[in-house]
Amino acid sequence: MAEVMELAKFQMFKPFSESQLAEVAKIAAKKTYERYSHIYERGNAAKNLFVVSKGLVSLRRIEPGDDVGIAFETREPGTLFGAASFMHPQEYTLTAVCLEDTEVLAIDADKLSKLCEQDPLLGYRLMLKIAQIYFERYKTAKRNLYGMVHTPAVITALPG
Repeated sequence: MAEVMELAKFQMFKPFSESQLAEVAKIAAKKTYERYSHIYERGNAAKNLFVVSKGLVSLRRIEPGDDVGIAFETREPGTLFGAASFMHPQEYTLTAVCLEDTEVLAIDADKLSKLCEQDPLLGYRLMLKIAQIYFERYKTAKRNLYGMVHTPAVITALPG
């Protein structure tokens, strides 16, 4: 179980009342990971929503047999990841790799979902945060796609 004061220090929980924080704290657990360890793998059942307390987490697509993979984004202290735990089929779409020794709060997604049903205001505030994350991902993907399409390709041909 996490402490209410621990949750209250994070910006994403600022809109929550003290009683809402107390309910979330009951279903949150502090977990620590060493540098380069994986919090979860792509394809695992998404059971937790995570908030970084300390450290840095890279969200990557790593194919079987690859050591590195493609890094999509990083999560630093105070940021949320693992939102796939609220989307069907509740499966993580990226691998979460610790870039340094890391501490996270792991919030049980099923229990949090029930809390959201019981307290629609809590659910609304949480979903606003999750929507913000996905909108930022969308903007980044759109910007990257535009950069790939807009950049002129130089084609050279040799005679003969």
